[in-house]
Amino acid sequence: MNYSFVLKFSAIRNLSDARYAAGFWADFIGFNFNPEHPAYIDPAKAKEISGWINGPITVGEFGHQPTEWIKDFIAAIPLQAIQIPSDYPLPEIFNTPNLKFIIEVSDINKKDHIAKADMLICSDPAIYHALKISTDHPVIYENIQVDTDASVLDGVAFVGGTEDKPGTRNQSEWTDFLEKWAIE
Repeated sequence: MNYSFVLKFSAIRNLSDARYAAGFWADFIGFNFNPEHPAYIDPAKAKEISGWINGPITVGEFGHQPTEWIKDFIAAIPLQAIQIPSDYPLPEIFNTPNLKFIIEVSDINKKDHIAKADMLICSDPAIYHALKISTDHPVIYENIQVDTDASVLDGVAFVGGTEDKPGTRNQSEWTDFLEKWAIE
């Protein structure tokens, strides 16, 4: 399937969501490696899950962790992209070769690294619209509602969930949305 927008799945924590993302031709699949975030995933589990899928670019989603710590994850998983906050305090991370950068914007006034981004991501509609006006970078809208008009969006991101038992995740809302916006 193809879409008129970039498709990302964020905070993946189980194989069912990962395989779903790959099966629906996601551009990116993200694993949250910020230990302070409730969707944190153990790196060994993320590596195992990513070994079962093909297609999407593997993204490490980080907070304000040190650059060397992030580089260890890049090498160990391996990651092809990282997602960091727009106010990430260590600009040397941008010296990492062969890596795509997704900048997470949660405050329109904190745009320190937007110019260095390959793309932006946010979950607030007001921030999305402000970024669309103020930058030429593609902007991914995260936590999208299934009734959203995706024809006007650069990118869409769904957030993974938990799973009680393997194979029991219900992604029917994602399917309804993606089938509606698929391009033949």
